[in-house]
This record gives sequence, structure tokens and C-alpha cells, in this order.
Amino acid sequence: MLKTQWWLVPIIYIFAIWLMYGVQLIFPIEESLALYPRNSEYLIGVFTTVFLHGSFLHLVSNSLPLLVSLLALFYFYKLIAFPVLFLNHIVSGILIWLLARPAFHIGASGLVYALTLFLLISGLVRKNKALSFLALAVLSIQSGLLWGVLPQGDGISWESHLLGGIVGIVTAIVFKNKGPKPDAPFPWHEDEEPVNDEYKNFE
Repeated sequence: MLKTQWWLVPIIYIFAIWLMYGVQLIFPIEESLALYPRNSEYLIGVFTTVFLHGSFLHLVSNSLPLLVSLLALFYFYKLIAFPVLFLNHIVSGILIWLLARPAFHIGASGLVYALTLFLLISGLVRKNKALSFLALAVLSIQSGLLWGVLPQGDGISWESHLLGGIVGIVTAIVFKNKGPKPDAPFPWHEDEEPVNDEYKNFE
């Protein structure tokens, strides 16, 4: 089924995020499901914080790049898409819980950086230009390209971007032998040596 409906999981992921935002508008669940570093009461946030967003603008700005990166992952990496998604989602959350500032961290931007850096580095390692270009395009959509991994305003979890990106790079290295085939080498042709009658019988 995955081969014929590879787009299903990305759609479900995005639907779950939008559904959760609708629930947020009705019930105050942000604090209970958010990720708060080094506080055991918020360990559930390692999994759930990706599905929470602070505003409609926050939701929209993450939805498009996440959808594109998920679609690319499940289209180009059908056989390993699930483990790659699981590792990037959970390991990024664990690192944020361990290393980020003591504040509530919510949103899918860390996962976006993880998946797009995975696609970018994997594309470079496997010499697939189309995949690398797609990943750069997604990072461009995710406001600020790689500037997002640098410390910014208090309302932005730049740690999520940085740690997610690191996880994506490491995952790409772990799965360096899996994925789309490299681009075919450019067929350089050497011109045949011209025959010059003037020197043909030169002695």
C-alpha cells in the first residue's frame, strides 16, 4: 500500500497538526502537552509538541515546508521513510528536552529542519541534485533558511531548529546507502581525431 499511497502518511501528519490546533482553540492543552526541558512532567512533549502551535500564523508557516519535506521523504525513500521520520521526530524531541532553554517549546519547525537537512545531506551524499535542490527550497520557505539555527528572539525556539538539523544530518549519514539513485554521469564525448589529408602520408 505504501508504494501506491506514499502520500497518505504526510497528509495524515498535517491533518493531525491542524486537528490539534482546532482542539487548542477549545481546550487549554498547550501547557500539558508542550515540551519543557529537563522536567519529567513534560516528557510527553517529546512526541506531542510537534502537533502544537502558538498561533494560526505559526501553524501555517510550518505546514507547507513540513508537508513538502514529508512528501519528498515518502516519495524518494519509501523503504526507510518510517524509521527516518520516527528517528527525526523522537530524537529531536529528546535533545530539545535535554539541552534547550527552560521554557515551553512547541511547533513543528524542529522536525522541518530535521527532515530537510536529512534530504539535503542525503542528496549530496548520494549525488542526487534534484533532492538537494528540493531540500534547499524547503529551507527557504521555512523563513530565514539556515539563519533559523542562530539565537533569535525569546519567542523563537532556535534550539529546536539547530538540534533538529543536527539529527537530520546524522540520520542522513546513518542511512547513506539508502535512498534514490545518484544522478547519471554526464556523457562527455571526445571528438574523434580529425583526419587531415595533407599530413596523412607525411614522412
